[in-house]
Amino acid sequence: MPAKTLRLQIIKPMDTTWDVLGELLRDLRYNSAKICNRVIQLCYENENIRKMHKELYGETPKDKDIYGMSFQGWLYQKIRDEFPEIASTIISQTIQYAYKRWRTDKKDILSLKQSIPSFKLDTPISIYNQSYRIENDGDNWTITTNLLPAQKEKQYKYTLLIHSGDNSKITILKRLIDGEYKQGAMQIVQDRKKKWYCLITYSFETKAEKELDDTKIMGVDMGIVNAVYWAFNDSLQRGKIEGGEIEQFRKQIQRRREELQRAIKWAGDSRHGHGVKRALKPIEALREKERNARNMINHKYAKTIVEAAYRHGCGVIQIEDLSGINEEETFLKNWSYFDLQEKIIYKAEEKGIQVIKINPEYTSQRCSECGYINKENRKTQAEFKCISCGYEALADYNAARNIAIQNIEKIIEEELKKQEARVS
Repeated sequence: MPAKTLRLQIIKPMDTTWDVLGELLRDLRYNSAKICNRVIQLCYENENIRKMHKELYGETPKDKDIYGMSFQGWLYQKIRDEFPEIASTIISQTIQYAYKRWRTDKKDILSLKQSIPSFKLDTPISIYNQSYRIENDGDNWTITTNLLPAQKEKQYKYTLLIHSGDNSKITILKRLIDGEYKQGAMQIVQDRKKKWYCLITYSFETKAEKELDDTKIMGVDMGIVNAVYWAFNDSLQRGKIEGGEIEQFRKQIQRRREELQRAIKWAGDSRHGHGVKRALKPIEALREKERNARNMINHKYAKTIVEAAYRHGCGVIQIEDLSGINEEETFLKNWSYFDLQEKIIYKAEEKGIQVIKINPEYTSQRCSECGYINKENRKTQAEFKCISCGYEALADYNAARNIAIQNIEKIIEEELKKQEARVS
């Protein structure tokens, strides 16, 4: 069931003033960041407690042995006691938001490949899906939500007038009210122009317009020579998206950034006080432009990839798990391939295509013809030639063919064992 997000601007509160609501939202945002940081801290401490217990007693303890309940249950009680002025539903959703980040990054944090994440003032206010209601009176669209703990003597529910946007957004809102779309959690965020928005997640059932074959797999390689290269496990068809558009855009942004930095450098004393804000405004605008452009390009690339898989009748798209990108691969570091992958996932789900992430290790060194694995197979970044069977191909195409193979990780593992056995 694919999930999407609807972005709606808050025009004004219906039952209070903007001054009151603004102060409340800023306070909630501040506390949301504090909650997230506290969750990460407690998760890290939990890992250390479990590690120490195992070193002392030789076995990993159960949550109940440490906390008398599940760790997540204990975590909720702990945070709720520390933040009594925050609505329990916001606490619950915020804990989930931070805990999900911890689970994603935990492996790299514990192996010292990544620092412990820190949440700042741009942390969203997370609202549980049952704690807000969308309504329409014929003229106005509103969202009523719990922002404070229920209290008899104090307002805790707030009704927000929202800008419904174009017809496509109105259609989504109507389907959410009718129950045709499933309402998910909501986030309240503020942009750089100090405007507040509601981000509503929603999901819906999809039906493929044509029958897809789960044995047909598209493999998608994200690389340096080409931004994206794809291949199929049942044919020699292939496709690619060259990196020229990305590179041209990046150079344009870099030139503009350098121009602005030189302008600030020569601004002298005007950089102090209010001059700093004036000087930084063009840089902030440039960052916004960069984000918007990347979002647009990644939407376009994801659509191209998924449509190619759909035309081929693929029931599965396999992509690389890029969580361990190394420092040398600056092309991947500089461009948000994670965002591109997320867009591929939800666009594929809309078509009824499953997306599987696989470990990309050795996929660039493995010969897609004979299966032999050796780093010498990769002649250059662009060329591949197997030193065992002589197969030659574009390096990106060879990698994409490997990624398209079902159970490729297991196949690579078995091949490496065979090669090690032959050497020994």
